[in-house]
Amino acid sequence: MLFRRALFNLFSANQDDHTKNWAFLQNDEGEWRLSPFYDITFSPSINGEHCTAFCGYGKTPPKKAVQELANKSNFNWIQAKQVIEEIVTEIQSFPIIAKDFDISKNTIKMISRYQNDLYISNKALLK
Repeated sequence: MLFRRALFNLFSANQDDHTKNWAFLQNDEGEWRLSPFYDITFSPSINGEHCTAFCGYGKTPPKKAVQELANKSNFNWIQAKQVIEEIVTEIQSFPIIAKDFDISKNTIKMISRYQNDLYISNKALLK
């Protein structure tokens, strides 16, 4: 689940992904689980750097770094690529979904353009 969230942040431009936005919950038996995903928003930074790095890379992580994250999350690379493809597909549907909300056409266009640029910068992860 953390892997999915990290890659969502990468492709969606949620670059304000600092450590206070990653939390865990403990049940009465002392078992830990990932908290619900929160503070998820389009938030590009000035330099395009994420607050939480991808194995040391603040933006455009190389495939090797993302493979390392996938391995640490118990994903093989085939599974990881499938997750990335699902995320990219969902993010690309943003302009269609956004039309149902009170979001200006200019804002939809700006966000879509930025996310498309992120896709182009990171599409090597899908190969």
